[in-house]
Amino acid sequence: MPAFPRTPPTLARALLLGCRAGLLVFLALYTLCALLNMQLGYQGNESGVVTAYVWNTWRSVVLWQVARLIGAYCVVGLVLGALLGAGLWAAERSRRAVFWLSGLGCLVVEAFLVAADMARHPHLYAATLYARSEVTAALLRGLSGTQPSGWTLAALVLPVLSVLAVVGRGLSASPRWRGVTAAVAVAGFTGLGLTRMAGGAEARGPARPNLLILASDGLRPDHLSGNGYSRATSPNIDRLMGEGTRFSDTVVQVPRTAPSWTTLLTSQYAGEHPVVHTLVGREAREAKLTTLATALGAQGYRTAVVADYAGDHFSRFPYGFQVVSAPDFRFPDLVRQRMLITHVALLPWTALAPGLFEERGEFPELTDPAPLHTRVRRVLDGLPEDAPFALVVFASSTHFPYAAPWPLEGQYVEHGYRGPWRFGATPRMEVDPTTPATTPEDVAALAANYDAAVRTFDGLVGNVRADLERRGRWDDTLVVLLSDHGEHLEDEGLGQGHGDHLWGSAGLRIPFVVRLPGQVASGREVAQRARSLDVAPTVLDLMGVPAPESFRGRSLASLARPGAEPKPLPDVPALIQTDLWFSDRDGQPYQAVRMPYPWLYEIAMVEGDTGEIALKPEWEGPVRRARHRGVYLGRWKLLELPTPDGVRVQLFDTVADPSELRDVAGDNPNVVATLRAKLAAELPDGTGEARTPVGP
Repeated sequence: MPAFPRTPPTLARALLLGCRAGLLVFLALYTLCALLNMQLGYQGNESGVVTAYVWNTWRSVVLWQVARLIGAYCVVGLVLGALLGAGLWAAERSRRAVFWLSGLGCLVVEAFLVAADMARHPHLYAATLYARSEVTAALLRGLSGTQPSGWTLAALVLPVLSVLAVVGRGLSASPRWRGVTAAVAVAGFTGLGLTRMAGGAEARGPARPNLLILASDGLRPDHLSGNGYSRATSPNIDRLMGEGTRFSDTVVQVPRTAPSWTTLLTSQYAGEHPVVHTLVGREAREAKLTTLATALGAQGYRTAVVADYAGDHFSRFPYGFQVVSAPDFRFPDLVRQRMLITHVALLPWTALAPGLFEERGEFPELTDPAPLHTRVRRVLDGLPEDAPFALVVFASSTHFPYAAPWPLEGQYVEHGYRGPWRFGATPRMEVDPTTPATTPEDVAALAANYDAAVRTFDGLVGNVRADLERRGRWDDTLVVLLSDHGEHLEDEGLGQGHGDHLWGSAGLRIPFVVRLPGQVASGREVAQRARSLDVAPTVLDLMGVPAPESFRGRSLASLARPGAEPKPLPDVPALIQTDLWFSDRDGQPYQAVRMPYPWLYEIAMVEGDTGEIALKPEWEGPVRRARHRGVYLGRWKLLELPTPDGVRVQLFDTVADPSELRDVAGDNPNVVATLRAKLAAELPDGTGEARTPVGP
């Protein structure tokens, strides 16, 4: 390192020295992060096969992301270093002091800024730090629950002092600076006042009811406090249920996001609509769909959907929304996302300029609904006042790894818990034989993280309600609360996640609540089973809009209208199916009763021109034939589980055994035969035709 004279530098020289120091510091941080996190993984699932594939096939994406990351580090280092160097120039420090103190200052600002982001979103850093060492795990646990604004203010001290020092030196050197500073201050306060004045106007709602669908991925109705859950997880949702009608037993067909939402919107079973599983190909993605959105659009409604991480299907499938604000999920985006999350030193800076690294908004470990709420308000602001709107808001707050932000993060976790699920968990693709067995404390921590995520989504519900109330459009809006599927949380001994099996009810049941003053009964609970197939027809009926002929479901509006308690409708079959299996080596119980096929890394491909992840055509048949399927009808639930030795049949009495723990197929052969025939007649095989009936 060259020797620096002890005389104070010029401003230009101080800026240069600060830039050099900041650049060296942040390039060193880039190198450290890159060396420590070289494996490409997804939510803790790492594979050398995938890493090699990415490097061999998507090398240009990797190199461009490396260039972007290095460029971002350089820009941050240059700007921060220059700012601190200018402050040290104003303090009349020597050249040596300017260089070394600028570098040290960069490290101090970086440390406090990372601490602030860790305190606000510790799950985002758990992916790279929690399992790395006890030191980094203890750091993350220690920062979790602390006030992020305190760390942020500490990070701002040096930059603010630098600005003040430069302004102070300028003011002391020239009186003209005083006038400039005063003019800037006056302009700033004037602009603030005008902004506040402009925000006070309220819009009047249209004569026809609006539609607002509020949903969160994997939201379980039995974890809502209004349904009797022990924790106060959902005060805003509870209020909504008290003002409207809730269907307490609503079943989805395929408990995975894309096929389930397609059924919700088209009122058709998977197989009648083309999204038969999560990884459908180009033809299915481009097929024309008749949906709730297209039906409302034809009636003059302005339709929009706003979604975060798990809502990528809204941007990939033609559901007919006129405004779509949702992320993408193509493989190159996934590569960029996984590369970014390893750069702990850069993550807080990307939050300051989210438009430069849009993949930050696609992190499953970052499901803070605050950015989603901002986009919802922006869409509401852009809606015309002379037409009714239909808006879907889909959050990922309750999707694994259940990453609630501060201050809810960790609120329900047992104090002192240090296990692997302190910051949530994600289903594993492959069992690690060295991992200790799951303990009751682990399961409790998982539920605690999930409950904090439920409370987070509930806050979004309250915020959106407040937005519409301010606009005077809440009471003329049909509000619908639902989800795309439930979630297994290891609490039933049935594993974690959703879509892999049909046992129990946690993965198949969703909340379904409707509220519209004068058109929907308040405080009513409907016990009759509803299907995701019935949601769109019910919504349209309550809004006075005719349902398209292609809709297979039936309207349940008569059960929700004000007046005397309505009579139940006749029971109809509720069909259920698994999605494709991502792994053949995850150690879960369903692996013992399934048709074998390889894991995702062998049966999926990436389309070279679109970057979409799709199932290889040769695996479509085996995957569809292997799916578990079943039917709810009346008090019964029947399952058919194809295996290499034939179809295994199970039957559960959901009235006598609501937890669905006891297989009573052997005691009820006539019921089994009747339900299997009903299932064969009703369930599409993926081509839109009914399956051939099977024998008992």
